[in-house]
Amino acid sequence: MAINPLLSKAVATKAVSLAQTALQNEAVRKQIREAPEAVGRWAKSLQNPDGPAAGALASLARLDPTAHFSQQGLERRLDALSANVELVFPDADDETRRSTLQAVHELRRALIIASPLPLLKRKKVHLRIDSEVAVLEQALVDAVLPPVSTSSDEPNPEVL
Repeated sequence: MAINPLLSKAVATKAVSLAQTALQNEAVRKQIREAPEAVGRWAKSLQNPDGPAAGALASLARLDPTAHFSQQGLERRLDALSANVELVFPDADDETRRSTLQAVHELRRALIIASPLPLLKRKKVHLRIDSEVAVLEQALVDAVLPPVSTSSDEPNPEVL
């Protein structure tokens, strides 16, 4: 669809006219003069963890897609895995806890080593780490949940 150049010129002329009218308004001019200070106050309120924008930042962080993929996603999964291992195995002397946390530590090291690699090599390492994390997560779920009964005739009393 071709744009009519005369219409575009008319729209541009009208936009300039509206801008000039708005700039003649003293309230608008005052807001423009105060804008840098207002932005500075807003930025400082974002840094204050108890400020009015703290809740908004937390909700935005939850929606951040980078926290679910790639390097940050794996870091988040490893953090959650560590916390869950400590929850499932509260005894610090538990051998399963020690070995699982050691595996998580090794995966963190591999993730740190992978971070400066070129994209394709890093992606291969991330896929390998992802599969290892998935195995550990599944093992942790299996450690918590009762086994599934293979016979459809007998209900599992532990589940009921």
